[in-house]
Amino acid sequence: MNIRFLLPIVIFLVIAFISAIAMMSMLNGDQKIKPLPSPLIGKNAPGLILVPFHEAPLTSQQKSDLKQFVEDGPFLVNFFASWCAPCQKEAPFLEKLSNEIPIIGVAYKDKPEQLEIFFERFGNPFIKIGFDNDGKASINWGVYGIPETFLISDEGKIILRHAGEITNEVFSSSFVPKIEEMIRK
Repeated sequence: MNIRFLLPIVIFLVIAFISAIAMMSMLNGDQKIKPLPSPLIGKNAPGLILVPFHEAPLTSQQKSDLKQFVEDGPFLVNFFASWCAPCQKEAPFLEKLSNEIPIIGVAYKDKPEQLEIFFERFGNPFIKIGFDNDGKASINWGVYGIPETFLISDEGKIILRHAGEITNEVFSSSFVPKIEEMIRK
C-alpha cells in the first residue's frame, strides 16, 4: 500500500483526536475562562435610555443617570434579549437574584411584544428596562455579545463586567467578592 494514500487519513485522525480532547475539556469545564477586558472598569457607567417596560422609549436626548434608579448600594446592569438562548437560561437565576440586588435590564435589539412573552415565561427581575434597538448603548458599554452583566458601585462606577450567562457559581465567585469589598469600604 502506498503511504501517500494513508497520510491524509492519518492527518485527519490526528486532528479529529485533538478536536475531541479539546471538546471534552470544554464540556467538562476544565478550560480556564478568561474574563474579557473592559476599558470601562473603574470609570463612570455610560447613561442609558431607561423607561418603565410598558411605556414608549424616550428619545436619545433623555438619557438617564443610572444612580437615580437605585437608592444606595451596588446594582447590576444586564444586557439581554428575549431571543437569546443563554439569556433565557440565566433568567430564572436573575429573577431570584433580583430579591438581593437591584438589576437594570437593557433589551438588545428586541421588541416589546417579545419581551412581554419573555417576562411572562421567566419573570421580570428588572427595576427598569432600557431599549437598545440601534445597538449604540451596547457599543458605549463595550458589549461583545449578550448576555453581559456589569456590577455598578453606588457611586455609579463600573466595578466588574461578566460576558455570558450568570449562574449561582459565577455570581458567588466573581460578583460576591467585589460586592463585599465595596461594602467594607
